[in-house]
Amino acid sequence: MGSSRSSLLLILAAATLFLPACCKHDPRPSIPSEIPSAAEPVPEATPPRCVQLGKDVLVGPATKADDDQDFLPFAAEIGQGVAYDDGFAIAALSKEGQGTASVVALVSSDGSKSRIIKLAESHGDAEPPKVFALGKTVGAGALEPSGTKRSLRLARVDGESVAWGAEFLQGNDESLAFDVALQDKRGVAVWDDLPKDREVSGIYLATFDASTFASPTPPRVMTLPGTDGDNPRLVSRPGGFWLFWVARRPESSDFDARYRAEDLSYKWLEVMPLDDRGVQSGAPRRISSDSGHVLVYDVTEGRDGSALVMWRDDDTPSGSAGGRLMRALVRLGGVDGPDVIDDPNLGPGAPNVMPGWLAVADAASPTRIAPIASDGSFVDQLASEPLMGNGEPVAAKGDVLLVSRPSGLAVKLLVAKCTREVRDAGVDANRGDAD
Repeated sequence: MGSSRSSLLLILAAATLFLPACCKHDPRPSIPSEIPSAAEPVPEATPPRCVQLGKDVLVGPATKADDDQDFLPFAAEIGQGVAYDDGFAIAALSKEGQGTASVVALVSSDGSKSRIIKLAESHGDAEPPKVFALGKTVGAGALEPSGTKRSLRLARVDGESVAWGAEFLQGNDESLAFDVALQDKRGVAVWDDLPKDREVSGIYLATFDASTFASPTPPRVMTLPGTDGDNPRLVSRPGGFWLFWVARRPESSDFDARYRAEDLSYKWLEVMPLDDRGVQSGAPRRISSDSGHVLVYDVTEGRDGSALVMWRDDDTPSGSAGGRLMRALVRLGGVDGPDVIDDPNLGPGAPNVMPGWLAVADAASPTRIAPIASDGSFVDQLASEPLMGNGEPVAAKGDVLLVSRPSGLAVKLLVAKCTREVRDAGVDANRGDAD
């Protein structure tokens, strides 16, 4: 869950709320010119929720910078993280000599062991790869230049070795969004692009062998003609997947509206169920209002085959802060919600939802986390954690979290064990029972 972008932490903390007005299909945010006031930090009397396990793992060149220093120019960039049977995996772009390399870091569940495996040299205006996993299998997807276009390449990480598999040629639209997920027999890759016979962006899907990462199928468009969709995400479920995307339509059909500086589009979330072969198994469903303004969203697996989705919705001008934080639970039988999340410590940050946990980061205060139930309701209020500082959790496995923190030109990874117990008696009606 951009080109020449700053670090992922800065984006999530300051700017993931805001989709750029000038680039229609680019899901990456812009950075506001003014930083809004943030949520109040947890009182000092509140005991820490998290304690570190094991040792730090440094990704990128070591510097003398203080651990709490923000990312420096040309610092390592962290991608998404995932939990798997042996611990956690996360991808990054890291300086290597005079160039940049894409790497995958593997960290054990107790933080005692780690490995950093080089995937490849990174060329052009690259994003960190995305990791995905199932059981003990760990893979990574990377967008790379391919002539005047780009290709999505998949790699399987086996111990210290890397085996490259399927490759999917993409168009030359500006979006870099894609996602990959695995089932026992087939894996699924999705991305957005402009079909040759359409005037608006569509969601593409292709599958590959889950064991070898080879035997790719030809890409096919999953969205209907006339549906303008981008920023796809995948969530695995027993017997298949959930495919999410952001749909949009112009607020005005006036000719001049197309040349305004603001992105005047309604944006909402849609979801489609897929079977374990990546074949559509139900009609697309609208999750949020088609007159809404989804700024950013995140998804994770829920209980009994459901998926939990959280998003910011706001109709204020691009580059401003605010908006409501919403949640919905998607099931094969329907959609529960959407509901407004109400917590005094939310602030303007972007939601980072993981199984059992929610984190919210912004530029004006430390990251806040809270344990959540499987339906997304709060077990306790959001509160900052000394162990995380201006970093954030990037993957969760029960009560154990993988945390990334800036450290000069590098990123420091650490494993934290976090209690789900209620520490604040003032939790409101959004509170749920721990699962």
